[in-house]
Amino acid sequence: MIDGLDDQLWNWAELKDQEDWSGLLIGNGFSQNLWQRFGYGSLFETAAQGDGAQLNAADISLFDRLETRNFEVVLSALATSKTVSAALGQPLDPFSEREVSIREALIRAVHSVHVPWQSVPAAHLDVIAAELSAYASIYCTNYDLTLYWALMRNQNGFRDYFWSEKFDVTNTEIWGKRTKVHFLHGGLHLYRRPNGQTLKRPAAAGQNLLDLFGTAYQDSMPLFISEGTAQEKLASIYRSDYLSFVFACLAQDTEPLVVFGHSLGDSDKHLIDAIGNHKGRSVAVSLRATGNIRQKKAALIEALPEATLHFYDAATHPLGAANLQIEEPA
Repeated sequence: MIDGLDDQLWNWAELKDQEDWSGLLIGNGFSQNLWQRFGYGSLFETAAQGDGAQLNAADISLFDRLETRNFEVVLSALATSKTVSAALGQPLDPFSEREVSIREALIRAVHSVHVPWQSVPAAHLDVIAAELSAYASIYCTNYDLTLYWALMRNQNGFRDYFWSEKFDVTNTEIWGKRTKVHFLHGGLHLYRRPNGQTLKRPAAAGQNLLDLFGTAYQDSMPLFISEGTAQEKLASIYRSDYLSFVFACLAQDTEPLVVFGHSLGDSDKHLIDAIGNHKGRSVAVSLRATGNIRQKKAALIEALPEATLHFYDAATHPLGAANLQIEEPA
């Protein structure tokens, strides 16, 4: 065993045979390996500093007043304020103006960092789908569409609990040997109605969901948690029927878990608590073979004291392969 406080990391090819790895938790490192622009520090900062449709002073003041950098929190607050104002016969214009401005800034920020659908080789998506199918359960905290696009390459092999456009918490049984997929923080393909119901937006032939993002969809708003503290993220999760359900799935899963491309930092404490609550559970965590490996190990050992931890080199995992990287168009 080489999982002490040293600088050694497993090669994934060797570690994968040490356990029956049932689950896979994917973080932004997965998306960043495909497309370097996903390495931005903050979607809020991207929206605040961008040119064109960007957050203005009034928008930023609202984020500050609500003490958040999460778009979902602010847009939800505006939607609630509009509902209350309408019920009281008060003018809606101030809330509507902020909602439109913030939504447009969000749309522009997402499009500025997201890889275009046309730039993603089908072969890349096939490789990703094949690797994902080796697990019984996939948990993802990324909001971008790259994982979703990969799943669409093998629609019969994966199930996301949506049997129609609407999520139904009373109908979540999955039959047969299918990989269960959980978008823990939502995604660009998911929307939330004011009553908390979650919708999965379809794309017609000739359309792609990235292009559709930003166009109105019924009475709903985009459902994805881009940033914020662990407490803020958890509050957003509990406002959605779907997010509450998939988070409970993670918390109840006791099987060996692989973590790829996830820092499991302070803002992920809700995830740490969920996956580390089972004594003796095997958890394999990817680390980059650069920087202070020993320090990173120590932090994770402290954060997950009940788990049996293994650390492997992210570059040796199929999802971290260098040949999956997509070059930006000239």
